[in-house]
Amino acid sequence: MEEGLPKLVDYFVVAGLTPASRPLEEENRQRSIRTTELVTDVAVIVKAQGEEVPQGFTCIETTPGGHSADLNSGLLTNQQMYLCYRRGRDKPPITELGVHYDGKEPLRPGFQVIDTTPYSHSANLSSGGPGNQRAFLMFKRAPESMGLNSLGVMDICIINPSKGESTPNTFCRVDRNLNTSMFGPALFLCYKKGTAKTHSLVYEAGVLSRFPSADSETFPLPEMVATFCLPMGATIESWPINTKYHMPVFSTFVLTGASGEKVYGAAIQFHEQYPRGCLSEKQNQSLGLLSVVDKRPVTNKSVQTKKSICVLSHWPFFDVFQKFLTFIYRYSISGPHVLPIEKHISNFMFNVPFPSP
Repeated sequence: MEEGLPKLVDYFVVAGLTPASRPLEEENRQRSIRTTELVTDVAVIVKAQGEEVPQGFTCIETTPGGHSADLNSGLLTNQQMYLCYRRGRDKPPITELGVHYDGKEPLRPGFQVIDTTPYSHSANLSSGGPGNQRAFLMFKRAPESMGLNSLGVMDICIINPSKGESTPNTFCRVDRNLNTSMFGPALFLCYKKGTAKTHSLVYEAGVLSRFPSADSETFPLPEMVATFCLPMGATIESWPINTKYHMPVFSTFVLTGASGEKVYGAAIQFHEQYPRGCLSEKQNQSLGLLSVVDKRPVTNKSVQTKKSICVLSHWPFFDVFQKFLTFIYRYSISGPHVLPIEKHISNFMFNVPFPSP
């Protein structure tokens, strides 16, 4: 790099869980209150046809008030139709639910119609009589790139307003009657959205490594940089082994130096495997990795930790930094490579010329 030109990047930092990281007790207490998986599948079954609840699914047989949630309740040609759902992590969660009136309107973009049951019978919610509007449940699924803690459907219920029932608190109501015939009570679909809760422990984030290793005389490495890289803390998490791979998350932040100058940070958060042998018995219990009764290891879960790689600069070239960090991350999980990863980092910091005006 030519003498006198400003440096493109001042520091490269890896942040995560260090031996000195202290647990964030309040955050851990809140996270241990409830573990929830989001809804990944919805189905309709017709019990009059001998259909049973599919394996792994939950059938909504009653409303919150204890009344029947039979979608054909009160009809002469009662098919005993029920809504079922399944939670999991093997595919992106469902983010929206709705009712589609077939032939009356175009299907909303991104939605899929549930037109058959798991047993290949019609999933038409109406009684099928002449003049009845054909109606089907529909859903929208999150994209494959959706992160673990993104928003999705976490609970579903059916309400019967004629019995004095109203939309439960924090639920969304689909304002379309599931019963399209002239007979039977009006039934409405309600669902609640939230983020998936995992077994996790949260610790103060610390600096695992840095480059260069020595502080600059004019700009020492900020002490709180790890906190800005991982603002929600460094976590240890247990996931079902079939959990979808989570894409790295890019973020930016701005710090103010001791002399008042602005320092720009760009970071990528990601998860990587964490060795079980480093966990204490208490940590294993908190992460759901030991069976409750006999304390045997639970083998159908993996252990992950959240880390971050970051660059600090006096210049807000965030697009460039994102491309560089993405390259470094992908390089680190692939290989083997001829050049060590440190060579690419030092080349970017010392040999890439500063953009000309």
